[in-house]
Amino acid sequence: MFVLSAVLTALLLLEVVPSALAALTRFGPGVERLDGLTRLGLRQGRHLWVLTGAGVLHSAAAVAVVVGVWRPVCGVAGAGAEALFFGWVLLRQLRAGDRGRELFAYALFTSWSLAVLAVAAVRL
Repeated sequence: MFVLSAVLTALLLLEVVPSALAALTRFGPGVERLDGLTRLGLRQGRHLWVLTGAGVLHSAAAVAVVVGVWRPVCGVAGAGAEALFFGWVLLRQLRAGDRGRELFAYALFTSWSLAVLAVAAVRL
């Protein structure tokens, strides 16, 4: 279970770390991508608090899932936070009418988060 937890955590971090950095630094392509997915008007300067919140959430969750490899309760908390964030983005996409391949990336990220959550929960 330890190896599975470490592998799933590494896969999740491949998405979470760049997303955290893009949100915290307000990196142009990252902002455009999140705005395109959520339709919040981030490029127009509306709802900029979402960027800060996403960056802080991703950063804290990344630390929690890494610690969760050794302390499963932290993995549950971090992966749960990521699953909620990725699920929120998916919900925003569905409300905007996205279908098919447009949903693949965040469906994959959500499933990784839920897999990390499940393995950490089993390890409790």
